[in-house]
Amino acid sequence: MKKLLPFLISFLFLSCGKKEKGVELSLLFWGNPEEIRIVEAMKKAFEDENPGVSLKLVHSNRYLDKLQVMIGGGTPPDVFYMGIENFPAYVSGGSLMNLEPFLQGDTTWNPGEYYPELLNGFIYRDSLYGIPKDWSPLVLYYNKNLFDEAGVSYPDENWTWDDFLDAAIKITKDENGDGEPDIFGFWNFSNWVWTFPWIWSNGGRILSEDKKRCLVDSPEAIEALQFLYDLTYKYKVAPTSAETAQRDLFTTGKVGMVMYGRWMVPRYRTIMDFKWGVAPLPKKKNRVSPLFTVAFVASSQCKHPKEAYELVRFLSGKGGNEVIGKLGLAVPSMIDIANSPVFLSPKKLPKNSDVFLKTMDYARLQPVTPQWEEMGSIVNQQLEELFLDKKSPAEAAKDITREVNQLLKKGI
Repeated sequence: MKKLLPFLISFLFLSCGKKEKGVELSLLFWGNPEEIRIVEAMKKAFEDENPGVSLKLVHSNRYLDKLQVMIGGGTPPDVFYMGIENFPAYVSGGSLMNLEPFLQGDTTWNPGEYYPELLNGFIYRDSLYGIPKDWSPLVLYYNKNLFDEAGVSYPDENWTWDDFLDAAIKITKDENGDGEPDIFGFWNFSNWVWTFPWIWSNGGRILSEDKKRCLVDSPEAIEALQFLYDLTYKYKVAPTSAETAQRDLFTTGKVGMVMYGRWMVPRYRTIMDFKWGVAPLPKKKNRVSPLFTVAFVASSQCKHPKEAYELVRFLSGKGGNEVIGKLGLAVPSMIDIANSPVFLSPKKLPKNSDVFLKTMDYARLQPVTPQWEEMGSIVNQQLEELFLDKKSPAEAAKDITREVNQLLKKGI
């Protein structure tokens, strides 16, 4: 028996390490037609490297609805996209597989290859549950032609709120003489995350450090909301929702500045009528930008956890990162690739893509909680009333704080 023991141990070890024959994994993802083609190419590359494992792609642009239906129906995707804003709800609800046991046995895993801020966003109870595929801050996109016509210097890292406002005023123009602007200095959005950099830059907070209290009724937050409100109703350099009328004012050359993430680059690269660039957001007390990131995660209910882990590692690795860098929709999550010509290609717009990379010095992850979606609905409703001039900034801030605190208190 003693002679057989080493043989049995070796046999068991080899058996555990051997991939299961005929394994099929499903991957749920979102994206435009170009991203679909890319994922299809990555599927082929993965299957070529992993014979015996096939990958079923499931695409949906009503992503969260599709994900919830699949999980609720007992057929969750094996691997799927997970935005940082939804991570707390899904990981605390037990839907995600803990990657830590696999990472500890993976000699090729090097967390130092990734931006630590991104990895930290997908840690729950000291374990990693997702490997980030990409990220983006918010930056200022600007129309160089409109700046030149107004005789205004392009925005840079020294810009303050006052510089921003001065430029917006000079760019705003009534072309047909009807007393209403036809070209605006800035296109503001009522989406709540778009208010974060203004509130943060003024020294305010959205939630307390422990994420148990809303702090939007602070003087700093109210002052930031007042500034955004005044852009439309005092200075008239930003359009109302009625004036936008579902138009893309930036691509049509009707606005000097807009705040967006990296995902707009492929679309803006098609602009032929004017030149454009990117710059950091203006600062008040400090400069700050919200940090958006998406990770590949695996289902806690997947039948083939080892293969699912290997798929997560493959998709979030160098191959996937290089594809992301070339596409331009987001910044690669791996530091070396983000800093390489793959992403910083001088032959493609914008020529100063390093602006996105430099934001990592001051970018902040959104203060996400399991109630994030419900919070967003509350805040966006209040902001809509603010920017429709139905409430003052102080009133909107007070109502946001009261309703969000009620939600947080319930713990739902």
